[in-house]
Amino acid sequence: MRSAVRYELFLLMEQLAPCSVSQIAAASGRGAAGLYRHLEVMAKAGILLHAGQQKSGRRWERIYDLNRDSGVPMCDPLTGAGVKDDIKLCNAMTRAAIRDYGRAMHARKGVKDLIKPSFITSLFEITSLDEKSAAEITKLADRIMEIVVQGRKTGSGRRYRISLMASPIV
Repeated sequence: MRSAVRYELFLLMEQLAPCSVSQIAAASGRGAAGLYRHLEVMAKAGILLHAGQQKSGRRWERIYDLNRDSGVPMCDPLTGAGVKDDIKLCNAMTRAAIRDYGRAMHARKGVKDLIKPSFITSLFEITSLDEKSAAEITKLADRIMEIVVQGRKTGSGRRYRISLMASPIV
């Protein structure tokens, strides 16, 4: 998963899976031919599963499903290994979050209470934190991750994209 394209595909698969290569290509804006290699690498890594085939025109197309039990490795926070790739992954995550946020705001047109929509929360803040406050933010992020993992396992309820980034400004 040290590829921004693969991480972007992973994020799309969270919404689309199970789906065909042509469906992934249409949603990502990329050509289907260029996606096969990435999808196969992800399948070999256990992130995706082959979920059958379907006929598309004259040919058969593979169906991929997301392996919900797989984790997505990021960079090593202790050594910094893979940090350049991690930055690319953060960019891919941010693009996906912006895309979903735009869709949610567009869907908001029929919401009765426009002042307090119950399904969109965003926070972008630059602040100063002492070590104790930074540790508290880290604990909150860990708790959010526990909730996200639990939601991924149960698969019930409304689907949300959770984006949380915190990093020191140097």
